Amino acid sequence: MASVNVRKETNRLYIDFRYQGVRYRKQTRLSDNKTNRQVVSSLAERIEAEILLDVFDLDKTFPNSRDNKRNAVDLGAKFTCFAKQWVAENSVGWRASYRKTVDYLLETKLLTEFGEKEVMKITREDILGYRASLCSVNDSVNQKQLSPRYVNRIIGLLSSILREASIRFDFSDPTVHIKPLKVRNAIVKPFTLEQIKLIIDEVPACFKDYFIVRFFTGLRTGEIHGLRWENVDIEKRQITVCESVIDGVREMTKSAGSDRIVQMSDLVHQAFVRLQSSSDNDYVFTRNGRPLSQSYVTQSVWYPALKRLNLPLRRPYECRHAAASHWLSAGENYAWVSQQLGHSNSQVLFSVYSNFIKDLTRNDGSAVNKMLNESALANAV
Repeated sequence: MASVNVRKETNRLYIDFRYQGVRYRKQTRLSDNKTNRQVVSSLAERIEAEILLDVFDLDKTFPNSRDNKRNAVDLGAKFTCFAKQWVAENSVGWRASYRKTVDYLLETKLLTEFGEKEVMKITREDILGYRASLCSVNDSVNQKQLSPRYVNRIIGLLSSILREASIRFDFSDPTVHIKPLKVRNAIVKPFTLEQIKLIIDEVPACFKDYFIVRFFTGLRTGEIHGLRWENVDIEKRQITVCESVIDGVREMTKSAGSDRIVQMSDLVHQAFVRLQSSSDNDYVFTRNGRPLSQSYVTQSVWYPALKRLNLPLRRPYECRHAAASHWLSAGENYAWVSQQLGHSNSQVLFSVYSNFIKDLTRNDGSAVNKMLNESALANAV
């Protein structure tokens, strides 16, 4: 039976009907009002009558419609097939690490749930039910509760795929108005300067300067591992951040906003002077001639040092939080700090580090430099 409906996202009327075993949803350019509904309803009644009389001509009724030639197999595409096609079409501009994440979420989460379903038949109820199941069970691999942030990432990927399918196959996007789960910002508890000194003293000698740079520049893991000497200007005391290395692959930084110039404090400058005197590699930090890997640093250097010191087992990413919090505690201008961290705007800074914002007067890095020079670290490294 032909019916008239309205797309919530456009407020345009469309006709929903089946013809020769294929479901069609034909969009009109008419907005939803009483007069237009009468017009579209008349067309729907005519279509229904012509189908019953076996005289309906799809091409004549909807000339140049893009899905007239699409067969039932196309419109009934399984989620697995369409999802893989979507990845192939969109991954051209992705970073290798993001492609790896998408492939993982598809294989371990979405394909196991929706793989054999037709994309057109996945409903809002299916999606909400699946999300609820993700929130109620433990991750079978990591054996821990999935966080709202992680669940949002899974559903966000599903939404992107179904949104494209709804455009291509002309059906209502079932993910419209599904709001993401509320995510609370984690409470940042950065290492104190005293703890940082303990860590730097504890790690192997070949990693001391690595952690000095990491603790006091705010570089992300991939950024510090991908740092090459051509992007370090010791004379100008500047680091140009424009690429990263993740899983051994050199690629762009996280986003365009991540490309930036990071200023060196005296501690960082001295570390680079020492590093340069003993370096014969394109990359600043290496192991066996190759850029450092996250897994090696984390499992072989970072966690063992924290365990020996009986310090909380936090991620190496906490080095970035330490840099941000100490900059802010020293009274550096929030805009300068945001730029040093590579944030596209200052909103993240305020939402994550608001407790550390002390003074908004300086904007050149001198405040934190003064604080570090007066700390125990000044004469310890």
